[in-house]
Amino acid sequence: MTTVTKAVLISMLSACAIATSAFADEAYIYNVKGIIKGMPGDRLAKNELLVKHQPIPGYRDDTGAIVGMMAMTMPFYLKEGVSLEGIKEGDSVELKVEQHLKPKFTEEVISVAKAE
Repeated sequence: MTTVTKAVLISMLSACAIATSAFADEAYIYNVKGIIKGMPGDRLAKNELLVKHQPIPGYRDDTGAIVGMMAMTMPFYLKEGVSLEGIKEGDSVELKVEQHLKPKFTEEVISVAKAE
């Protein structure tokens, strides 16, 4: 392999690495405390949980900028397989919410536990 061929190959591999990193996914995990205001299937979708939550100071927007989120009541979507066993409307809970910015912006609850 000639020096020129090696240089071209290294350049191509570098370009692939840069292109791949532009599509790399990074997950952010938020610990969210709140009160259950609605359960899946009541007046919500089968994977939707309505929660009045406390502020989330490190929350990121769809660009990845840390903007925080004020306290509010909002729906959270449950990742498939997340158990709500023993959880009911009115319970104080701690959620773990997983957020992905790429390839598209998504947020899903990955665990729910009663708060102590």
